[in-house]
Amino acid sequence: MSAHRIPRWTPAELAILQAQYPEMGIDVAAHLPGRSWHSIHVKAHKLGLKCRKVGDAPKPKLAGAELEEAIGLREGQGWSFARIGAKFGVSEGSANNAVLIALCTRRGFTPAERDQHGHLTEVGLERVRYALKKGLKGVDIQLRLGVSAGCVAEQRRRYNRDLLKRGKAMLPPPGGGEAYSGVKLGKSQKAEVERLFLQGLGTAKVAAQSGVSKTSCTRIRNRLIKRLKRKGETLPGCDAAGFRRVQAESTRFITEAQRDALRSMLLERIPVRRAANIAAIGGSSAYRIRDEFAAELAAAGKCLPPPLLPGRVPTNAFVQLHWPPAGPAEIYAFRELLRELTFEDAKVAWRRRKQEAARAEAERPKSFEEKLALVAAGKMKLSTSMNRAHLEPQYREERRAQL
Repeated sequence: MSAHRIPRWTPAELAILQAQYPEMGIDVAAHLPGRSWHSIHVKAHKLGLKCRKVGDAPKPKLAGAELEEAIGLREGQGWSFARIGAKFGVSEGSANNAVLIALCTRRGFTPAERDQHGHLTEVGLERVRYALKKGLKGVDIQLRLGVSAGCVAEQRRRYNRDLLKRGKAMLPPPGGGEAYSGVKLGKSQKAEVERLFLQGLGTAKVAAQSGVSKTSCTRIRNRLIKRLKRKGETLPGCDAAGFRRVQAESTRFITEAQRDALRSMLLERIPVRRAANIAAIGGSSAYRIRDEFAAELAAAGKCLPPPLLPGRVPTNAFVQLHWPPAGPAEIYAFRELLRELTFEDAKVAWRRRKQEAARAEAERPKSFEEKLALVAAGKMKLSTSMNRAHLEPQYREERRAQL
């Protein structure tokens, strides 16, 4: 079956377009049945026709009570523009434009200047160009100047063409090149994000390793899931809908080196909680590993020795400076070292790192507020003022003169 082809423009249609488009604009479609507005605009652009008719700027799709509800959902509940648009039956872009333009004056910003038809004046366009030159993100320009996303994109294209024609440097990337959800990604960046997803990593780890924002990684992941679904494939550890069923290996997993260290300490009759702290394992996980280890020994005909009561364990051999890691963040950082080092080597490296950090903090000059905080915490004491011996002779001479 041959592809559908748009019929050629007849000489009569071209004559109508050339005669009436400059005055009527897109309204000439009433005299050109069977021609869409897109086809008319494209043909007029190829013929170099310019429309002299000045129409009013388009109105937001959301207004009145719906707009107030949309603003409340955005500001109060943090809804995305896509979710707001789905609720009110408009596109994501329409919801974005309506909400941000309404929030411009409510946030205390001055909208860009417009004429009686709602179009930006020269002063308003100059303000938009200044914001583009400063490298602001598109959403920030919308909020500060009360313009649509399409206006920002169009002015960016026009300004870049003008700068290129004059031999000037191009505009800085939106957001100064910082990774955020609206930045345009290259093919290599998208391919890198997809490669990390295909390795079984989650969105947070992919964003950290690729330098792409989490929102952009989520969008790429959704498109990748749909593409793999058409091929009958899925992401590693996920089902066809993209929901993870098998957790990927991460720093939250307890390494075999930690398990071996915990088992050896249990055989030495060290209490479970103390052994868990020394091995940088959480208490619940340590008890679970203890039960599994006891079951293995029982299957082999052995018995796990009972732990010694508190106070009978020689604590000096286990309590060391800068050990164990405190809190989940330090535990996960320590497990990163276990990816390449043994447990003892990782422990030495961890303690050395903490000692260097403590030494650097001690040598860092403290502000007056920080010193007061240290005094309040009891880590620093106030000393009495020193005697100023060089003033003593003068003081004695004054006393002799008085006598």
